[in-house]
Amino acid sequence: MAKREEEMVREGGERQYLHIQHAFTTPYRRKGAAPFTAAFINLETPGGRRRLTTSVEKSAPSVCENDSDKSFTVSYLINSCGLSSKDAISVSKKVCFKSPENPDAVLHLLREYGFTDAHIPRIVTKRPNVLVACPNKTLLPKLEFFLSIGVPLPVLAHKLSVYPYVLMRSLQNSITPLYNELKGLLHSDERVVHVFSRAPGVFGRGWSKGISSNISILRERGVPESSIVSLIMYQPSLLTIGKDKLAVYVDRAVEMGFDLSKGGFVHAIQVFVDLSESTLKHKMEVYRKCGWSESDIVAVFLRYPLCMKLSEKKIMANMDFLVNELGCKPAAIAQRHVLLNFSLEKRIKPRCLVAKILNEKGLKNMTGVTSLLIMSEEKFLKRYIAKYQEDIPELLDIYRGKLIPPEIDLIQDVIAK
Repeated sequence: MAKREEEMVREGGERQYLHIQHAFTTPYRRKGAAPFTAAFINLETPGGRRRLTTSVEKSAPSVCENDSDKSFTVSYLINSCGLSSKDAISVSKKVCFKSPENPDAVLHLLREYGFTDAHIPRIVTKRPNVLVACPNKTLLPKLEFFLSIGVPLPVLAHKLSVYPYVLMRSLQNSITPLYNELKGLLHSDERVVHVFSRAPGVFGRGWSKGISSNISILRERGVPESSIVSLIMYQPSLLTIGKDKLAVYVDRAVEMGFDLSKGGFVHAIQVFVDLSESTLKHKMEVYRKCGWSESDIVAVFLRYPLCMKLSEKKIMANMDFLVNELGCKPAAIAQRHVLLNFSLEKRIKPRCLVAKILNEKGLKNMTGVTSLLIMSEEKFLKRYIAKYQEDIPELLDIYRGKLIPPEIDLIQDVIAK
C-alpha cells in the first residue's frame, strides 16, 4: 500500500477513500436507472433527443420539378452563394428556386447584418431552406432580436453560420420563451449573450420546457442557485441533455464527495458532460503512466476536476519535463497539479531558463522550482527580471524568446525541486 494510502487508513479515512475510488472508476447507477455508460447516448440518435416539430418555421415546398429549375439552382448556388460544384449539386436536392428574387433578398439581408462570403456557404450548405425563407418575416425578426439583447454583429454572423437552424426556429414559440427562461435565471442580457456565444445551439433546439426540467432536477438535488447559474454560464450545453443524464451526473458528483456549493462541483459536471466514460478511463491511465497512484488521481480530481480535460499530449509533455528535467517527483506534482495547466513553452521553460542564468551568474540561488513557476507573471517579472536588469540587460528578451542565449541544460542538480 502506498504511503499516502496508509496515511488515509491511519486517519480513519479508508472507507471514504474506497467509496470515492469506486465512484470514480465504476459506472454509477441510480436505483431504476440505466448504467452510467448509457448516460452518454448520442443526442442525435432517436434514443437521445426529443423530436421538435411544433416551433420550426416551415418554408414552402421547394423541390425541383425539372432539369431547367435544377440547373438554375445549381448555377445560383455556385455563382451567388460560393458553393463548390459538388456541394451545389447536393444542396439542389434539398432546395429549388425558379428565380433569384427571394434568395437574392435573403443574401442581401444577411450581408447587411455582417455575414461574409465565408459565412454564407456554411449557412446554405447546412440549412439550404434559409434561401427560400421570407427575409422580412422569418429572418429579420430573429436578427433584430439577437442584436436587441446585445449580441455583437461579428459574433452573431459567426455563430449563426455554424448553427443556421437557429434562424428557422419560431421567435414567438421557441426563441423568446427560451430567452425569458434564461433571463429569469441569469438576471441580465449580458449573461444570456454569454450563453449564446458559448452554445448558440441551445437557441436552435428551443427546449424551454426541457430547460425547465433540467433546472428542476438541479434544484431537487439541492444545487444552490449560484451553482446553477455557474453551470449554465460555463456549460450551457447541459441545458440540452436529457434530464435523466443530468441526474446521473449530479448524483455521481455527490457520491464522489463534491460540495454542491463549490466550483469543484461545477467543474466535475463539466467533465461528465464533455467526456465519455471511456475517455475518462483513458485519462486516468495516462496519469498512471506518468507515475501517479490511484489515490493521487482521485485526490487531484477532487481538487481540480478539469485535469481530465487536459490533452494527453500536454499531460505527457509537462510531466516529462518536470520529472526528467527538473527532478520533480510525480507525487509532488500531484500536490501542485496547477503545474500541468501551465504552458510548457511559454511559461515553464522560459522561467526555468531565467532561473538557470541567474544561478550560473551567482546572482540568485534557486531552492525550489515550483514556487517559481506558480507565482504570478507580475511578481515573476519584478523578482526575477527587473531586479537584475542592470546585471543582465538582455534577460527580458531572453525570457520573451526574442534572444537565444548560449545552450543551457536545465539539469536537476542546478535547480533543485
